[in-house]
Amino acid sequence: MIGQRFSLVLRHVWACPYTLLGLGVYWIPFLGTRNIIRYRGTIGVVGPGVERILRLVPIPGGAAALTLGHAILATSEDTFFSTWEHEWVHVQQYERWGPAFVPAYLLAGLWQRMRRRDAYWDNPFEVEAREKG
Repeated sequence: MIGQRFSLVLRHVWACPYTLLGLGVYWIPFLGTRNIIRYRGTIGVVGPGVERILRLVPIPGGAAALTLGHAILATSEDTFFSTWEHEWVHVQQYERWGPAFVPAYLLAGLWQRMRRRDAYWDNPFEVEAREKG
């Protein structure tokens, strides 16, 4: 029991820098309307204000949702819940990789691009999330 709790705390601390970054989006004053959702070990930051940020993600058309640690940014509550299983896989990836996750994700995308493949769709982290989520 104590070992399980320690493991849970350790996984949260390991992913914490990115979780704080994701939660920080809530406090950006010029974004507009946004809300917080707590769901199954994650914290969602959702709403039209968040959508403005997600449009900037370098994926054609932007992103509907994006995970930072245990924080999931989503354009709406419906999007949060409909993408949650996919994003939960990314949460688990953050728990495994910790602060190295974002650099590893970006390098994996760059590697795919160098192989003339799609940096997002062929990224092994995204492939895993689509398969498991």
